Amino acid sequence: MGKNTTSNSEAKKARALRGDPSWTTTFCILCVEQIEAGNRTKGVAFSPKGWINLVTKFYDETGLNYDKDQLKSSWDVLKLDWRMWEKLKSLDTSLGWDAVKGAIDASDD
Repeated sequence: MGKNTTSNSEAKKARALRGDPSWTTTFCILCVEQIEAGNRTKGVAFSPKGWINLVTKFYDETGLNYDKDQLKSSWDVLKLDWRMWEKLKSLDTSLGWDAVKGAIDASDD
């Protein structure tokens, strides 16, 4: 009854990078590669060529067959998380990043 309903398969499809944390790392590395290759367009995450490369390379690296919309959704969520992290770091929260541990660094207080 209209487009506002979401089927179970659509809800499942939207959660592309949930599961193994290495999938997010792989996705981020591939995104950086596409950015460095110049496969972005102004106002959009990636050009059509960039998205094709991302979908193909993500499948090659992980064996997960996600489409452009699923990876775009992950891009959008990661971008929001990054903005929140940058905001938290700019406040007096004493939060930092421990690159050796690959984890947030914060005092016990």
